[in-house]
Amino acid sequence: MPVIIDRQSMAVSAKIPLFHSEDIIAKYNIKDAVNGFINAVLDYNKKVNIVSRETSVPDLLKIAADCLVPLEFGMLPRGRFFDIGSGGGFPAIVFLLAFPGVEATLFERIGKKAVFLRDFIRQSHLPAEVIDLDFAEAVRRLEPGSFDFGTIKLVRPDRKIFRGAGSLLRPSGRLIYYASAEKISSDVPGSFERVIHNYYLDDIKQLRAITIFSKRD
Repeated sequence: MPVIIDRQSMAVSAKIPLFHSEDIIAKYNIKDAVNGFINAVLDYNKKVNIVSRETSVPDLLKIAADCLVPLEFGMLPRGRFFDIGSGGGFPAIVFLLAFPGVEATLFERIGKKAVFLRDFIRQSHLPAEVIDLDFAEAVRRLEPGSFDFGTIKLVRPDRKIFRGAGSLLRPSGRLIYYASAEKISSDVPGSFERVIHNYYLDDIKQLRAITIFSKRD
């Protein structure tokens, strides 16, 4: 269970949950699988930068746990999902390791990163494909309304991305954005409702946020 932190400012009290990386990883019983993935990332990173060279194993474990935080707010992965700008595989690979029943399409237009993702997916027998095209171009090649949810972590969504995501999602599908959407209000179409969740991870030094967009029926 998360710890609830009371922060008072100008007589306003906000209850913000504090999650712990080790607890989240243990909850989904994926410590060994995530460690294997992290080792693969760091090994490949010696040849090609897919994450910062200064990133350590503890750093990546925390990033992996952060990928699963939406589940603490009631987001249950099921069916098919897509991930925009997959990079080194966070959050897409983490979701696939934690939930063997889901299938994924990873959009990563940088060729060397796409090669790493394809190799790891093949070696780990994960139900996923990697598309190394610009998201807007790739959307036109996919069946509309064929995904249950989507994720986007290291890319700032704009109108073009929302338009593509909206076309791919089924009615009532969700898009998880690993940041607060307050600064992109003008780009969010009326076809999406949104809920922003603030939280802390491991300490209260940095306030974090995720935004869950729900496609209107």
